Amino acid sequence: MSIAGIPPFNGFWSKLIIIIAAVQAGRFGYAFWAVLASVLTLASFAKVMKYAFFGKLNAKWAGVKEAPFFMKFSMISLALICVAGGFLILPGVREIFLDKAADVIRDGSSYATVVLGAIK
Repeated sequence: MSIAGIPPFNGFWSKLIIIIAAVQAGRFGYAFWAVLASVLTLASFAKVMKYAFFGKLNAKWAGVKEAPFFMKFSMISLALICVAGGFLILPGVREIFLDKAADVIRDGSSYATVVLGAIK
């Protein structure tokens, strides 16, 4: 759902920011294509989810076993990270986690000096 841009997942916020930036820059064509790509992505993932979770199981797959514990754990961990990433845009949470990183990126020359200075 994050890739498809469903709120409150992090993919929604990134797509929304790109679309808003395109509209504010007067690039309505880019905003239109970004919205269209988001809708098509949602449609394709909805089709995949329909067949993967709600379709009939083919007889040749009847003997397939459930995923091992560590694979389930990894998938659940990644899902929780996607949900948590969606909350980073909220005030209060954003100041704690994102503002310091954004300041470093915004001041790119000092960041490059620190990173490249360590290579000596």
